[in-house]
Amino acid sequence: MKTDQDLTERPHYCYRFGSAEFDEARFELRVAGLPVDVERRALEVLAYLLRHAGEVVTKEELLREVWAGRITVDKVLPNAVNKLRRALGEANAERLLTQARIGYRLDGAVERIAVGRRLASQLELSVGRPVPGRENFLLRRQLGSNRGSEVWLAEHAKTREKRVYKFGADGERLRALKREATLARVLQESLEDRRHFVDIIDWNFESPPFFLECEYGGDSLLAWSEHELAALDGEARVALFLQIADAVAAAHGVGVLHKDLKPANVLIAAEAEGWLIRLTDFGSGRLLDPERLESLGITRLGLTVTQSVATDSSSGTPLYVAPEVFDGHAPTVQSDVFALGILLYQLLAGRLNTPMVSGWEQDVADELLCEDIRLATDGNPERRLASVAEFAARLRDRDARRLRIAALRVAEQQARSARDTLARNRARRPYLVALVAALAAGVIVVLGLYQAALRARNTAQQELDRATAINRFLNEDLIGRSNPLVVAKGQSASLKDTLLAARDRVSRRFGAQPLTEATIRTSLATLFNMLELLPEAEAEARRALTLYETAEGATSLDALKAHTLLARLLTRTSKFDEALQELQTVDRLTAGSDDPQSRYLAASGWGIYHMNRGEYAKALPHYRISIPLAHELEPDNLIQRDSQRMDYVNLLTQIGDLAQARSEGQALIDEIAARPDDNGLVAAFAKAAVARTYSIDGDLDKAEAGLLDAQKTIVALLGAEHTRNLMVQGDLLDIAVRRSDWVKALDYARHMHAMALAKFGPEHNVTSVTAINWGQVLYENGDDTQAEPLLREAYDKLSAQLGAKNPQSQIAGYWLAAVLLDRGRRDEAARLAATLEPETLEKADAGGGWKPREQALRGLLLAKGGDRAAATPLLTEAVAGFEQADKTRNRGYTEAKRALATLVR
Repeated sequence: MKTDQDLTERPHYCYRFGSAEFDEARFELRVAGLPVDVERRALEVLAYLLRHAGEVVTKEELLREVWAGRITVDKVLPNAVNKLRRALGEANAERLLTQARIGYRLDGAVERIAVGRRLASQLELSVGRPVPGRENFLLRRQLGSNRGSEVWLAEHAKTREKRVYKFGADGERLRALKREATLARVLQESLEDRRHFVDIIDWNFESPPFFLECEYGGDSLLAWSEHELAALDGEARVALFLQIADAVAAAHGVGVLHKDLKPANVLIAAEAEGWLIRLTDFGSGRLLDPERLESLGITRLGLTVTQSVATDSSSGTPLYVAPEVFDGHAPTVQSDVFALGILLYQLLAGRLNTPMVSGWEQDVADELLCEDIRLATDGNPERRLASVAEFAARLRDRDARRLRIAALRVAEQQARSARDTLARNRARRPYLVALVAALAAGVIVVLGLYQAALRARNTAQQELDRATAINRFLNEDLIGRSNPLVVAKGQSASLKDTLLAARDRVSRRFGAQPLTEATIRTSLATLFNMLELLPEAEAEARRALTLYETAEGATSLDALKAHTLLARLLTRTSKFDEALQELQTVDRLTAGSDDPQSRYLAASGWGIYHMNRGEYAKALPHYRISIPLAHELEPDNLIQRDSQRMDYVNLLTQIGDLAQARSEGQALIDEIAARPDDNGLVAAFAKAAVARTYSIDGDLDKAEAGLLDAQKTIVALLGAEHTRNLMVQGDLLDIAVRRSDWVKALDYARHMHAMALAKFGPEHNVTSVTAINWGQVLYENGDDTQAEPLLREAYDKLSAQLGAKNPQSQIAGYWLAAVLLDRGRRDEAARLAATLEPETLEKADAGGGWKPREQALRGLLLAKGGDRAAATPLLTEAVAGFEQADKTRNRGYTEAKRALATLVR
């Protein structure tokens, strides 16, 4: 028998428009009074459009709400809309308008009639029955229930593997399940260490009962506490809580709010080293930055509607809801802090689900814990702890805080004693008061001077020791070891040899001075990076980071800088997942800080991360923040500023803002020319970047002259195998391609790929990009047989490393599809072409002429598939586009024109 809590209270409506009628409760469409058979997805699209009648609903919103981010068929939304239009009939379908490149809108008057409330959780689940749709798993125990939803523990009939199923009966519960699935994917994609989160294995969003299939994470903290909590002392309970806090802080670090933190949503299981905590049930959660879904390639699910506490079932459990949320304010990080403060009190008091009431401090013996709980649960969010990370840091710092408090109390006691003595002396010998006061003042002054002198002496000694050690390192380990007689390499001793030899003596030289050693290792990492000794650079950066964290703490400025440096190095070797983790660590440790240095580190790190992934539009705003901050914070650090300004010029070029790129590049060249001690290297980089803008603009002779001039300096100072020379050769290849000089282009492309392969190895994304270039040139030369394996390998690797929607992956996909089509494998080419996004291709290569290429490919696919009517206009427009861009010597133009001639005969 169902209780009142098992009933959904959301009203349902019958919508009427034109001759159509849609009953939301029955989920039934009628046209002219007759029922129409339509697939459920199409009806869900209609239901959502009806609820937002007259509004433009984006494609992303519909995909999020209806398909829950699990898009497995190309053009699934347009197909559903077409089916819906056919079902509505011609007259009604005219009201379903397409907003080009945006979405859809249901136009005209819509009548809405309430059809009452319905029972929605008649799930008919019972112990021993199979999970609907998962026949091998049997229901063992109901773990919880709410209106319209139930949570069950299930067990595999043969293997005894345990899983948890969260069931929902209606659309409202389905939205919560979708929301939880989306946030679980954000956590999965963003966090390297997910031990403290329950993974979602699968889901059913197709038919009721809807469900999430989750891994089993143990008992709820509430159930566990009844038998195990009493055995833990106070410190063990704090350690348990810190696992919870660290998990919440990690979620906040990637922009996920839980919003319903409570014992029932914390799972606990025994492991070899003790108890392991896992967070679950993000069905009430939300994203602090919804745009993060786009950057991760995740479709949004039910995360755009803002509702009040009174009507939003996702607003949390009242006992743990912060006061400002009750007042109607949106939940924030501090709302989760409030809930955690309540939870910590309950753990220490030993009574979970007990409210905090007046006198709660009597249940917590540790005065510092009382202070932390008080700060975490302050009713005014402006006085509350700013973040969960700060909350956890205070808990971990309690021993040091106790020492500071004890020292302060001793000082206060001594001061009180001195005042009491002085008062007694004043009563006995008034004439001594002035003398005692004078002596006391003198002692204070002398002690102050002594302490200052002592500190100055210690600091001076430390600086002297540090300077002596650095001086010996420079003279003995660097300058001395560069002597050919010492390194036994004659005149061939290089900077690389010297640095590698010196690196091995850093620990011995600075073992007693960890901060000095960290500084030296940071410098070595930078130098190794310049010399393109990337594994060595990464190793030095990691050692420096460890030293800084040990000596100064994880939140020190030096440690944050080391994280950012390491992230930059990791992107150079295509270790993007590791780089992402470092940058998220910086974001987490600086959350809520408006310090310019913190903003600079975040902006510069994310900028180079997106740039090296080929996400130029995403990188640009970060550079616009970091460049002025670099000038403000370190105006004399020209190397840093020049490097960022060079990146900025290249980014402007990539997005097609050629005039601005040329202006920025020339300004940098002029500024460098005015410096008295410049060796011309950075100016050569800038000249090459400016030359590239002329190439895209079509002034190929001027571009080539500028590149060849810059190349002389780069090769002379860095060598022919340096990456900067590889970049110049890439630009020269581009000029050859634009001139359709395929012989020269083939020579450049082959040599570039060999360089990249030798320098970076086969797995690096730069090697894959050079393979694309070589494959393109081979295709243009008619060598499809050699082009296909190169392009296929590049496409597979880039898709795995960067995702199939990454611009470089898209370019590889285009050329591979073109080759497959030419080799007669139309169906395979069509499947690949369906994944291409014209806007992404166009943005990937400014001036690359991708629109006629993409039109030609689609037209040729249609023509070879027998659809002459659809192919003809596409090929006509493609030919015109090639001719307008003066790209008539490209193979795409030739193929398109030949096919068009055949079609119009």
